[in-house]
Order: sequence, then C-alpha cells, then structure tokens
Amino acid sequence: MSALGDIVHALPTLHALRSLYPAAAISWAVEPRFADLLPGPPWIDRRILFRKSEIRRLGPCGRLRALGDLRREMRACRFDLVLDLQGLLKSALVAALSGCRNRMGYCEMREGSFLFSRPVRGPHSGGHVIERYRDVARSLGPVPAEARFPLPDASRERESFRRELLSRGLRGPLALLFPGAGWPSKLWPAARYARLAGMLAEAGLAVAAGGGPGDAPLAREIAALAPPGLYVPDLTGRTDIPGLMGLTSLAAVCIGADTGPLHLAAAQGTPTVSLFGPSSGERAGTWGSAARYVAGGAFCSPCFKRRCPRREFICMGRIAPESVMAACREVLAPAPPRTLEGC
Repeated sequence: MSALGDIVHALPTLHALRSLYPAAAISWAVEPRFADLLPGPPWIDRRILFRKSEIRRLGPCGRLRALGDLRREMRACRFDLVLDLQGLLKSALVAALSGCRNRMGYCEMREGSFLFSRPVRGPHSGGHVIERYRDVARSLGPVPAEARFPLPDASRERESFRRELLSRGLRGPLALLFPGAGWPSKLWPAARYARLAGMLAEAGLAVAAGGGPGDAPLAREIAALAPPGLYVPDLTGRTDIPGLMGLTSLAAVCIGADTGPLHLAAAQGTPTVSLFGPSSGERAGTWGSAARYVAGGAFCSPCFKRRCPRREFICMGRIAPESVMAACREVLAPAPPRTLEGC
C-alpha cells in the first residue's frame, strides 16, 4: 500500500497471481502518491485508493465516514480472496474492511495484522522478501520460476530526461547517485559520495544525483565536495514516479542506500549497488543478476532501527568508497554499459 520499495517488491506476486488467474478481476489497494507505480490492465483492473494522509487529518466523525466509504467501495467488489503483503495494522484494517473472509498474508505479519489475515509460511520464509511474498502465491498454485516486475510505461519520461542530460553536456554511461534515505540511520556521508563520484568519473562515467525534494541539500553538498571540475548535476525533486522510472532506466548504474529508487531501478534491469547498514541485504537487497550490495558489517547490524541508538552510525560509516567502486566495476563488467547517446 505504501513505500516505493515495498510496492516494487510486491510486483512479482502480482505477476504470479495473473499467471494463476488469467481471467480474474484483480484490484490493488494503494496510497495515492504511489498509485502511478502500478500497471493497468491486463495486470490490475482496479486501483483502490487508501487516503491515509487525508484520513489522519479528519476528526473522529470524518474518519468514520471515510472508512465507511472505503468499506462500501471494497464490498461492492465482492472479493473472493484478499492478500495482505504489507503486514501492518493499516493493511490489516483494509483487508478486514473488504468483507472477504478468505484473507492471507505473508510470513512476517506485524502490528497484530496476523489476527486479521492468515500468515503463509513457505519455503522462502528466511529468504528475500520478494520470495516471501511469492510464497503466498505459491500456496495457491504453481507460479513462474522467475520473478518479473509488471510496470507502467515510462518511455516518454525516459526520452525527456535523455535529451535534458545530453543538453547539459553529459555523455557516455551515466552513474546515478541517490544519497537520500527514509531512515536517518541509512544515510551514507556526502563526502564519501563525492569521493565515489570522482572514482566513477575517472572510470569514464558521467555522474548525477537524484532523489526527492528533501535530498537537494545532500546533492548540493556532494557537488561542492566533488573533485574540482567534476560536474554533478542535481536532479533531486524533479521526478515523480514515471519520471523516476524514466531516469533510472537511462543509467548504467544506480548507487544509494536501501531505498525505493534503487529497487525501482533494479526492477527495470538497471545495474545497482546498494549500501546496507541497519537493514539486511539478504532480506531486501536489490533484485537481479546485475545487483550488488555492500554492507558495513558492524557487530550490531542489522538492527532495523530508523535511528542509531549508539548515535555513531558505525554500520554505514564502515562502508568505504573503494568497496562501493569495486562493486560498481563488478556489475558493469559483463557487458558494455548503456550510454546516454545510445539509449
């Protein structure tokens, strides 16, 4: 329902469901700001918007009315099956409002959501979250062996960014840095991104920084600390979800913390190098043969905490730019990287 990376991780389950039920009507409950990430027919027939932010601003009576409207919308669909892949209280509430008694969730149900939907513990319960989700579909029947990501088309946004980057003088393969993170504990120092940018440029890559509007100060700091003469354009705050898809599909490699843009890039087949500290690369690393992750290896990692209780950030602080660059060379080695001119 929310979090860019979480929705990307759930898309292969949608692919599996459509394979199992080619004639079914499939709906997806999602928060409005992530609705553009979901593909339309033949994958999804209906998007059900859960307006969490709006509901939270309402008074008690307004909240009840809004939830009542959602309940009527969902019950009109007469669902035969509801899958809760997020496993949180809010997703459990939506599952219950559907009126469907056949409710299933994945193995890691939190915040009491297991009281509303039956957890499914499959053969991958200790593995990557994508396969944990697909275990729910596996419990219903045979699914494709390969995890695939149905995504909407973003070719127009891709071409728009390609033209812009070329007009800014960028040439050759592009390395995209995503320095922001949803958790403060996942942040890697801007000085290390700047040092990495210099290494990437020496290897013949153009470098740019992307992310949300709140990541602009980090992008500016990276550009200021980069080696003299290295141009690192700031593309933060410029990308809605289709734009982010278009931009990341242009890159030869995307580098950043355990965040949504990296997972979206990997879902499109773009090579990725992700940095892991408080979260687990084994559980939620970027997907695919062209994906690598670098972990700090601190004794307390992974702790899954948004803020470091030791106030030292030792896990992210142990990641050296040289290790990240080595991973970049590894994902770029198998074939000549895509270039902005050739995209």
